[in-house]
Amino acid sequence: MNKNLRVVPGMIFLLFVTLTEAAAQYEIQTTPVRTHRGYIHLQDGTILKGRYAYSASLEKIRVISDHQIRVFDASEVSRITTRRPSQFANTASPGEVPEMPGLPPTLWFNHTELGVLAGNDDNKQVAPLVFGTSMNRIIYKNLSAGAGLGAEFLGETYMPLTLNLMYRLRHSRYSPFAMVQGGYQVPLEGSRTLYQRVVPQDVYSSIIWPGPTPTYNTEMKARGGFLFNPAFGIMKNNGQGFGTTLSFGYRFHRLCYAADNHDRIDADFNRLTIKLGFIFN
Repeated sequence: MNKNLRVVPGMIFLLFVTLTEAAAQYEIQTTPVRTHRGYIHLQDGTILKGRYAYSASLEKIRVISDHQIRVFDASEVSRITTRRPSQFANTASPGEVPEMPGLPPTLWFNHTELGVLAGNDDNKQVAPLVFGTSMNRIIYKNLSAGAGLGAEFLGETYMPLTLNLMYRLRHSRYSPFAMVQGGYQVPLEGSRTLYQRVVPQDVYSSIIWPGPTPTYNTEMKARGGFLFNPAFGIMKNNGQGFGTTLSFGYRFHRLCYAADNHDRIDADFNRLTIKLGFIFN
């Protein structure tokens, strides 16, 4: 009798462990996963209608179709649409940007950046603040183009009007990208630049008499100038319709200043760009 009583606690412990593991397994299998409904087009031409969900790494896709669950590599999927194939056939072709969770669901997106122009040149500001926003459209696979404007606080405040090209290496949660930006700086306020003119000593002394070389300041008006800014960085897709970017690049811009007496100065700036960006679509 005593022997049997000693066996009972062990059996209770084993039963507890078994029930705990079973409950945990049941919880894992029944944990709700957010799925989307659509038409999944595979690379071999097969089209599956049903619900689908991507893994956290976006490398796998689980498809529930005809009461069957199948798992594919993301590379096996050519595109995913929300319309019937007959409706989609006239408006898209194989290879177009797929509609995936965590990736841009449309061809259009907004890219807004905030950063600094770091460097040391004739500009008194070591790291002036820059801001820009642009609307972009995917024009071919991973290549997009767009136009934007912004505000830059240099010697004066300028509004850059730009054209942009962006190429992302791949469509995944993290992706490197390269970007080229070019345009024109429009001054938004009067110039703060004074041009100090110096009359050569030999010319001045030959005309009047020997003495200290005279100098005088001429107020210059900001006329704007062009800019060129290649950059590279990393992009993270944080969720449906939202992402972040971090980029580093090189900025060259030439600003023109002119005076009423037709004097002109072109000031060249070479800076390192450091920008944090946000993508909305």
